[in-house]
Amino acid sequence: MVLFVTLMLTCMGLGSVTAIYFGFVVFDIPFEAAAGILTNPQPENAEALIWMNNISQLFGFALPVMLFFPVFGGKNIHHLLLKPGGLLMVLTPLLIFFANGIIDLSGQFNKWLIPANSWLENQIKPTEDLMEKMTGLFIGNDAMVPPLLAFISIAVVPAICEELVFRGVLQPLFAKITRNIHVAIWLTAILFSLIHMQFYGFLPRIIMGALLGYMVVWSGTLWAAIIAHFFNNAFAFLMFRHYGSAEMPEDSIANDLYFYVVSTMVFIILLRYYLKNSKWPWLSFEYLGVTNQPSVGISKSDYNDSGNGGTTV
Repeated sequence: MVLFVTLMLTCMGLGSVTAIYFGFVVFDIPFEAAAGILTNPQPENAEALIWMNNISQLFGFALPVMLFFPVFGGKNIHHLLLKPGGLLMVLTPLLIFFANGIIDLSGQFNKWLIPANSWLENQIKPTEDLMEKMTGLFIGNDAMVPPLLAFISIAVVPAICEELVFRGVLQPLFAKITRNIHVAIWLTAILFSLIHMQFYGFLPRIIMGALLGYMVVWSGTLWAAIIAHFFNNAFAFLMFRHYGSAEMPEDSIANDLYFYVVSTMVFIILLRYYLKNSKWPWLSFEYLGVTNQPSVGISKSDYNDSGNGGTTV
């Protein structure tokens, strides 16, 4: 874990230098002006910024995983669990979509934790405003970034790069350190939320990160988290393009109590089906690196024959 985090921080630094150099070579942005453009982005620099952001993501998240895998061995991280997921892959977009009722309610609670005009709001508001401005420059209706480039940068690149790091490497390492999959999932989700540095969405991002983590261990494949993450970001992209914000308007049906109740009920039904057809609990032994597997009422051969774990834990 220590070596991976060190590798990741080194790659992030390398990514920042590479992104600034790319901006200088391709978009003629002077080195001394790069910091000012990042803290006060303007429409004319939007395309340069989104390319620089992509480079930072690839270097900071994808590169350390690619280096870690051959150096420390894929077995330590279950070869990233890049396996076919079967029918459960069809359910992942639906599961993340209908979880939005719960996630949105956590967002409302998150706002209550940050009182208006408080010291806390004064500390975090400038960063939130900067991120919102940056998003508007990338995908707003008046954005000067090609829509396809913006879509790939918002939906595709983070879904792959971030899941490789958080659910691909950090989560299984935390599981082996703590010997508890649930602790590993929630620790990873907290780090996942912290690294975004957007505290008005801190709790919703933790819940989403935890759901992505559980999807991986239930389905036995990292593709579940990648697909769900992509769908979530793609939906947010389309929302921003249509409404100018990632949030539904106040008068939208999505803000009615009826929507929260129905979406939560559908989410629970889908979740029960997901669990019933999951690869649990036998995958838990492998995930924790446990060789002596305790009895849970079924034999491992039964699990191999049926394709699921029968009993959920």
